[in-house]
Amino acid sequence: MSADKLLTTLFNAGIAVSIIATVLSLGMSFTAAQVLAPLRHVVPVIVLIVVNCLLIPAAAWGIFTVFGIKSGYVTGATLVAVGAAGPTGLKAAQLTKRADLAMAVSVVIVLQLANVIAVPLWAGQVVSGASISAVTILKDLLELVLIPLAVGLLVRWRYADHAKTWRLDLVKVANLALGLALIAGIAVNWSTVASLFGSLVLFASLVVALVSLAAGYLAGGRNASARVSAAMVSGVRFGSLGLIIIGTQLHGNASYLGAAIVFTLVNTVVAMLVAVETGRRAGTEASGGRPAAAGTGGQAAPAAGDGHASTR
Repeated sequence: MSADKLLTTLFNAGIAVSIIATVLSLGMSFTAAQVLAPLRHVVPVIVLIVVNCLLIPAAAWGIFTVFGIKSGYVTGATLVAVGAAGPTGLKAAQLTKRADLAMAVSVVIVLQLANVIAVPLWAGQVVSGASISAVTILKDLLELVLIPLAVGLLVRWRYADHAKTWRLDLVKVANLALGLALIAGIAVNWSTVASLFGSLVLFASLVVALVSLAAGYLAGGRNASARVSAAMVSGVRFGSLGLIIIGTQLHGNASYLGAAIVFTLVNTVVAMLVAVETGRRAGTEASGGRPAAAGTGGQAAPAAGDGHASTR
């Protein structure tokens, strides 16, 4: 196995392990009722669907176009930006130590179901005739979110005495796997990233990543923990769906693939850096005697009177 293949395998495995371990730990943190509670608030959920499935993809296409980037780069980067709610956003939400994690899980599930309709429509607009099957999207939702979540909920119900210890161990595994994945991903794609330094793809990708975070934050309502949750879930785009389209229907064309890889890496790194900095500030506030917005272990404290927060 070549070094590039090994690093690619480490990247893919690290991301998968991090997501599954994170969702398992979240499942051990809540009851099914707490996870489903945010979905009772229909209007906030609809707002997040509109922002993630319509406004952010449109903004991404507009930003990449305005920067005067080559059309192939615009197409590749836009394709990986249209998918909403990458599961890695749950890890980002956890790292903030401020998020309403039950809400984050609920919103990720809803947005990934919305992807079944939105992503094929956007793909067809970006590249004539391009699409992705609903089965592929649902398979990712099932394997990365629904099954680990169900297992975590079952473990919490059946082994409540051990769930807290296991949850903390899973958080450590998820953090380690994510760190290794990011290192491997940057290393294996460094030549691609470096080759696009002068193309403004990097800078445009940074702008789109920040706009996605900001749009989610604004769509999160008045409650602080709900805004943080919405920002992290919206900020991490489901880039793998676009990469599948480029690989299968556009034959992995380098004109599309290079910009797509750059955006996916920038998007993930920016979201994680913002999440870590938010978590660091939350820890500083708590140690300074001021109440932080999240409880122990990164779970958001309930906020009364706001429709976005889950009932805890």
